[in-house]
Amino acid sequence: MTDAPSEAPRTARTRRLPLAARIVLLVVAAVAVATAVWSLWNIHAADENADATATLTRTIDEASKSDADLKRLLTQQRQTDARYDALMAAKATLLPQLASSVEANAEVSKALTGRLEERIAQEERDKQPQDSGGTSTQNAGGGADPALDEQERRKLEELLKNNEPTESDQSDPAQDGTRTQQGGTAGDRDAKPW
Repeated sequence: MTDAPSEAPRTARTRRLPLAARIVLLVVAAVAVATAVWSLWNIHAADENADATATLTRTIDEASKSDADLKRLLTQQRQTDARYDALMAAKATLLPQLASSVEANAEVSKALTGRLEERIAQEERDKQPQDSGGTSTQNAGGGADPALDEQERRKLEELLKNNEPTESDQSDPAQDGTRTQQGGTAGDRDAKPW
């Protein structure tokens, strides 16, 4: 009966793995966690790429319509560019096939943004008020624009020639500063309205 009490302490003692085995298990666990995190990141990046690509496709379809709201599309497209920029910043951590897909889509997205900006700028230029000669009011003061046709250029030169001071305007410099009864100076009477 003395054998029974001596067995109890032996079974209560737990067996520990050797130190080398514990280190190997910790390394394997760390690699498994890192692989899981990397895999989750790639899944997230693939999902983000698919969502941004769908938005890009919708924007391309909407931009091709004649009644498209270009300013709204440009705002949406800039947000899509920002999403691709975030993915491109972490390109080194992506799978090679996913990284090349993101890169190609980002280039298309930047090109679309540039085209939308050009179309908006063109619409703004088209909306500028036109004078009676058909040239925009901003171009009239800037001299001969190479985009003007020959008739518009002649009209512009005529206006500039008519605006030059005449000999009668320059003949009496003393009268330029004198007041008239109408309330202005004598030089103001001869001023051209344009």
